[in-house]
Order: sequence, then C-alpha cells, then structure tokens
Amino acid sequence: MKTNDDNCSVRDVALWVGLYRIALGFMWFDQALQKAPWIIGPEGKPYGWLYGYIWKEINNPTFGFYAEFLKNILLPNFGFFGLTTFLIEIAIGCSLVFGILVPLIGGLGGTLMQLNIAVGSYRIPGEWFWLWPLLIGSHIIFMMGRGGRRVGLDGLILKTSSRSPNAGGKLRHILQHLV
Repeated sequence: MKTNDDNCSVRDVALWVGLYRIALGFMWFDQALQKAPWIIGPEGKPYGWLYGYIWKEINNPTFGFYAEFLKNILLPNFGFFGLTTFLIEIAIGCSLVFGILVPLIGGLGGTLMQLNIAVGSYRIPGEWFWLWPLLIGSHIIFMMGRGGRRVGLDGLILKTSSRSPNAGGKLRHILQHLV
C-alpha cells in the first residue's frame, strides 16, 4: 500500500478511501457536537437530542432486551452514558479525520458504534434502516484496509518506525497491526 510520500493520481483508490474517511470523520464530529454535554435538549436534559432519541428506541424496540437495557440501565445512568457517547464519537471523528489508529478506533470503534445505533433505531418510524449497513461497511473497510495509511498519520507513523533504528522488531510488529 502506498504511504503519504508516494505520488498519487486520480485513480489511486487509497487516496479516495482516505478522503471518504475524512468526510465520514466530520460526520462523527457533527453528530457528537449535537450531543455535547453543554447542549440542553427539549426534555431539559444535557447531551442534546440523545435523551429523546433513547425514548424513541425504547418505544419502538428492535429487541425487547435492548429496550429493557436502555430503560433500566442506561436512563438511570444517563449522565455517564451521555458523556461516554460524546467522548467515543469525538474519538472516532479524530481517528478518521487525522488518520490515527484507524483500524482500532475509526474502524472497529466506528463499526461497533454503528451496530449499536442500528440495533436501537431499526424500528423507529422514519429512520433510514438501509443506511446502517452502508455506514457499518465503511468502517469495516477502514479497519480491514488500514484506512489511515493514506492521507493520515498512521502512514507517517509506520514509515517513521520502519526507518528508525531505535524501533525494535517487537514495536514495529505492534505498529504494523495497530496502524
């Protein structure tokens, strides 16, 4: 796979995947900022529209056990889960925009988060259920295709570690699997 210093052309698939990765990262930032702790939603709760959306998931359950989890575990601990959601979405956005630790954070983390959203919103009227496989597939491509190695810091880290005489074989091996 090409690294950041290699020449690129309009037919360079890795370049287009990298640009798509960045665009999807900005989507994650947008979604996270709509659920920021300082945004008060219509119900008077922090984290924007998240509280109301969770009630939509509870009232239109895809799975009964998931609705029970939301109602009995998540809502009583909404502050913790709201902050966790916000921070995870910011982390996924940073990973995708900057191309850092993409297989782990932007790829696997994004896949798991999209799966969670898909399970919760599948039965909500008006939701675009077909959108989730497209978003989940994008994150799987970033994860399996090492999406940060092109137009991202992962490529720079990998290239620097391979040139560095101080980077031992074990560290280089770890980096090759993380980035």
